[in-house]
Amino acid sequence: MAATRAGPSVREIFTTLEYGPAPESHACALAWLETHDRRLGHYVNGKWLKPENRNSVLCQDPVTGETLASCILAEAEDVAAAVEAARTALESWSGLPGAARAQHLSRLAKMIQKHQRLLWTLDSLFTGRAVREIRDGDVLLAQQLLQYHAVQAHAQEEALGGWEPMGVIGLILPPTFSFLEMMWRICPALAVGCTVVALVPPASPAPLLLAQLAGEIDTFPGILNVITGSASLAPALAAWPGVQKVAFCGAIEEGRALRRTLAGQGPELGLALGAESLLLLTASADVDSAVEGVVDAVWSDRSPGGLRLLVQESAWDETMRRLQVRMGRLRSSRGLDGAVDMGVRGAAACDLAQHYVQEAQSQGAQVFQAASVPSDSPSFPPTLITGLPPSSPCGHAEVPWPLVVASPFRTTKEVLAVANGTPRGCSASVWSERLGQALELGYGLHMGTVWINAHGLRDPAVPRGGCKESGSSWHGGLDGLYEYLQPSGTPARLPFLCENLNYDTFGLAVTSSLPAGPEVGPSPAPPYGLFIGGRFQAPGARSSRPIQDSSGNLHGYVAEGGAKDIRGAVEAAHQAAPGWRNQSPGARAALLWALAAALGRRRPVLVSRLERHGVELTAAKAEVDLSVRRLQAWGARAQTQGQTLQVAGLKGPILRLREPWGVLAIVCPDEWPLLAFTSLLAPALAHGNSVVLVPSGTCPLLALEVCQDMATLLPAGLVNVVTGDRDHLTRCLALHQDIQALWYFGSAQGSQFVEWASAGNLKPVWVNRGCPRAWDEEAEGEGPELGLRAARTKALWLPMGD
Repeated sequence: MAATRAGPSVREIFTTLEYGPAPESHACALAWLETHDRRLGHYVNGKWLKPENRNSVLCQDPVTGETLASCILAEAEDVAAAVEAARTALESWSGLPGAARAQHLSRLAKMIQKHQRLLWTLDSLFTGRAVREIRDGDVLLAQQLLQYHAVQAHAQEEALGGWEPMGVIGLILPPTFSFLEMMWRICPALAVGCTVVALVPPASPAPLLLAQLAGEIDTFPGILNVITGSASLAPALAAWPGVQKVAFCGAIEEGRALRRTLAGQGPELGLALGAESLLLLTASADVDSAVEGVVDAVWSDRSPGGLRLLVQESAWDETMRRLQVRMGRLRSSRGLDGAVDMGVRGAAACDLAQHYVQEAQSQGAQVFQAASVPSDSPSFPPTLITGLPPSSPCGHAEVPWPLVVASPFRTTKEVLAVANGTPRGCSASVWSERLGQALELGYGLHMGTVWINAHGLRDPAVPRGGCKESGSSWHGGLDGLYEYLQPSGTPARLPFLCENLNYDTFGLAVTSSLPAGPEVGPSPAPPYGLFIGGRFQAPGARSSRPIQDSSGNLHGYVAEGGAKDIRGAVEAAHQAAPGWRNQSPGARAALLWALAAALGRRRPVLVSRLERHGVELTAAKAEVDLSVRRLQAWGARAQTQGQTLQVAGLKGPILRLREPWGVLAIVCPDEWPLLAFTSLLAPALAHGNSVVLVPSGTCPLLALEVCQDMATLLPAGLVNVVTGDRDHLTRCLALHQDIQALWYFGSAQGSQFVEWASAGNLKPVWVNRGCPRAWDEEAEGEGPELGLRAARTKALWLPMGD
């Protein structure tokens, strides 16, 4: 009796040219798990930590549901042990010469190369991602990251003079992350001399393996510590003494909640949120290449998020037809099969995608899926959603994996308005055969990374990050190094939490603005108005507040600004922003120099006002002269601004652009009323921002004197100065949803409120935590830190060739 044929014949294979299965053996991963008795703990201080009496969770194969191991959930005691190990290692690690750290990173790269099969198999087995993508992409890039940052560590003393490592870094990763996301962050941190405590989800053993490989080098065991647990441990990690920064990547709402929770805790918070990307396809694009770009963006297991696709109307029908044909050829199965395009992410990802699809259908969208999947299957098919009304909730919500939401557009102006109207700004690609059109779109998009006729390219030397609600932290290139550096001599970040601070009432009531006693001496000059839209105007409340000199005598009156005035100032700043943003660096420099010259002409008046506020004559003259030099210095820096041209490992240039935030709000300190005002205003203008500024509360008249010159020199609305109660104006600025960044220099309570309130639109903030700043010193009043915080980076890729 003839045997039953189990598979297709050779003739059928050559006829259909279908891929057959190519399973990757996971025996090495199972063997590694057996060495730990299938019970994974934490890796702290170069050894495994498996404390008793801890809860644990089962780690299951996302396809079969088979239990692979159990992972211990960390508690506060485990966090404390990891932080103490990192603090102990910090002193010796940060004190090493850069060349010694470089050697250590190079050895770790060789360890990963030696155990690369175990790494890619283990990651694919637990996460369900396609092993081909991990093997050919993530593992190779992880080694390149270590080698690149080894070179940067070797040159640190020369290239990064005046900077020092922050200290212990807390890293919090979400369940949807890949181990490569951890590598993007730990490599620059270790290179500059920081130590790391990583809090990872329990079903992710790849980070534990990486920590074990780092520990086996047996030189500095505590520089990388990995504990497994939920993100709810983030406050315990941030509050532990010695932690100077917390880097979080995950969902937008989780980042918003963490921003509020950590307000006033002390550590700086770096956010990288969301995973949705954007693809713009113009009528001149190579449609077949663009369709492959869609596959790379969402259906190749390179990204944990979905895609928003914008297609020009004239190319819509052909693009949809070719995209649906390509979707029918995608292969989705178990990630350990080397012939699949898209792996299986597990039940949670499928439930999220299914919920979005159902909501989109209920809102009038059409859904196309090339293949049907049984209801009990752990996989979800590639899905294309069209016809979603622009005003529908799903049209504004983040698109989850593996969904593509497609919409048509007509003109370049329209698509820029649609793309920039979304609150997220992580990455995008532009597809066009017309270079001028591609560059216009690439420059106009408010995104952290933009690729031209490609999608998802990565290089260790090129910065990656986002803007708006996607966060403002960076990794890769020099920008990634600065994330873990601080100016030399910066004091340790200590908690400034005010337990009795009521967020609901802070700054809500304006203090009395009536003078304490009868006016003495001659009648003061009429009160200054608010400087909004290029002119002085009366406040909305039609009230003013007295300003007293150092002797307690009445010096004058200033307007009492409020919420209505802040709204008007922000509107004026937005109207001026596009024109100033498009000004050439030379034009900005010329205006700053002109403002410096005008300030010099007002020197006698400014010196006299400073004397009335108790500043000695010599010190008053020095403050005015230094303020003039600050404007001139930033004018010179603006003149030399441009784009840095980088060439990565592939053909084609990469532009590193420094773009303004947009509307930047600044709350000035009371001390150094003129010098702090100019030291904060100058870098903001030099980098192309429009400004809403609250001057010194004790001596605002100096800033208003300067405004008289700005009214004739600067474009209307570029600089807006609002006087009044500091806490009330700070509340209005921090809660405003159309301000892109906020600098606050005031009390500890105000700093805490700003951090808490900024979670609304996740605007980047810079607060002084109630600590004074030496504005007369070059490092603090004119140093590179101000320039770094005055703009954001965008990487524009221009690849060439096949």
